[in-house]
Amino acid sequence: MEETRVRTVSRIAAAVLVLAFGSAGCAGRNKGPRTLAALGGLAVAAGSVSWASGEGIGREDGAGGALVTAGFVTVAAGLTAIVAAGGWIALAISCEADPDCDEDEQCREIPAPPGGVPYKQCMSR
Repeated sequence: MEETRVRTVSRIAAAVLVLAFGSAGCAGRNKGPRTLAALGGLAVAAGSVSWASGEGIGREDGAGGALVTAGFVTVAAGLTAIVAAGGWIALAISCEADPDCDEDEQCREIPAPPGGVPYKQCMSR
């Protein structure tokens, strides 16, 4: 009799996570920062799994400790990527102040009609 492999939900869930995080940054505005954040989220998820697996194996043998360390580093790198993406997006949408404006004025974006380009202007607060 031939033994069949047991399919696990974790393989399906991993495939869904990869597709979800991978496609999160592919549409809309600010594709670069969104893609970086999606990759950071994927790294956090993968690092969490590695970290938990290492804790489950135990730290007595070398494999458990290595998995915990690799998981921790991957989670830290993923969180760093997410924070960097947040800074990148904040810089991308920040308002550039006009040096000719007074201190009591604030730079605001003036919306444009459809198809036009919005512009930024200093206005009183």
